[in-house]
Amino acid sequence: MAFTPRRSLDRLRTAPPLARRIAVALPLVAILGYAVFWFTVAGVAEQQVRAWTQAQAAHGVTITHGALVTGGFPFRVDVRIAAPAAAWPGGTWRGPELMLSAAPWDWRRLNWRGDGVHDVTWTGKDDKVHQAALTARHLEGWGEAGRGGLPRVEAWLTDGSLALAGGTVTARGLLVQILPPGPDDAEAPSDDTPRLPISLDAKGVTLPPDQATALGDTIDRLALETSLNGPIGKGPWPAPALAWRDAGGVLEIKQLGIVHGPLNLTGEGTLAIDPAGQPEGAFTARVTGFAETVEALRKAGIVDKRAADTVQVILGLLSKGPVGGPRTLDIPMTLQDRTLSLGAVPLLRLKPVDWFTPSGS
Repeated sequence: MAFTPRRSLDRLRTAPPLARRIAVALPLVAILGYAVFWFTVAGVAEQQVRAWTQAQAAHGVTITHGALVTGGFPFRVDVRIAAPAAAWPGGTWRGPELMLSAAPWDWRRLNWRGDGVHDVTWTGKDDKVHQAALTARHLEGWGEAGRGGLPRVEAWLTDGSLALAGGTVTARGLLVQILPPGPDDAEAPSDDTPRLPISLDAKGVTLPPDQATALGDTIDRLALETSLNGPIGKGPWPAPALAWRDAGGVLEIKQLGIVHGPLNLTGEGTLAIDPAGQPEGAFTARVTGFAETVEALRKAGIVDKRAADTVQVILGLLSKGPVGGPRTLDIPMTLQDRTLSLGAVPLLRLKPVDWFTPSGS
């Protein structure tokens, strides 16, 4: 059976020599042009990284690094930064090789990756130098500018540990998001109140043995979704916090979830700072596993048997659920004048918190 050439090939073969040359040359020109474009963008990216690190000196931050190596052709521009380190008044950071990357045609979103060990030191109010080491098998994220210049950031960690003086905290996974509306988002608040959504989701967190609670040393899940509502000022601490408080700023806790031993707690509420500089707010929590939690507190000696029995009876009467099935307890809680109350019953009085002392004073 004879092969019949496609008509497009026939037309190319019968076209004038100049047309054939142009048809062959155009793809080559496009490929060569894109290669020139990519290498130009890669060179600019390397220059921008150097310029940014040098510019941080004006803010009191000294950044050093080793070799910068570009790669990622053809669809990405990667800049690998060897031996990065930073120093600022009262602290230092030293990390593993960092990789910054973006699409050559769109640098609005910058991706980064930094697997390995991150060493941090800082000077506390006691003038002592403290150390911490974050180790991550996998650590990456991205960032871009949102509306009004607010950052949009997402970072996730897999199989990480944080070594502190008091012990090591490990986590199977951690996701942190700061996602105000982006420049292309159609969503907008119904009013003009600035909002900064912040969320955290941690899984498989293991505490040091001497910091374990009566419910164990493992927090299976800790999820927090909040929105920082109100204008955030500029300047050294505590000026931004004071401006936020005086403008009626509110921390909206849209969702809180904790699974720790037998305790399963979800809740929502709001927090603010009162004129005395102390937190105040109202919350609603839904709890399951409260009977087992109270029993664990009794076994740990945190509450005596008589108090535990009384609490068990009261919570049992307040809870809801099928006979023989899991019981759920809905708890309204308030925090006012440093007093934490369950409904109308005061539970405990908190110690005053100093939020607004300038760092290093």
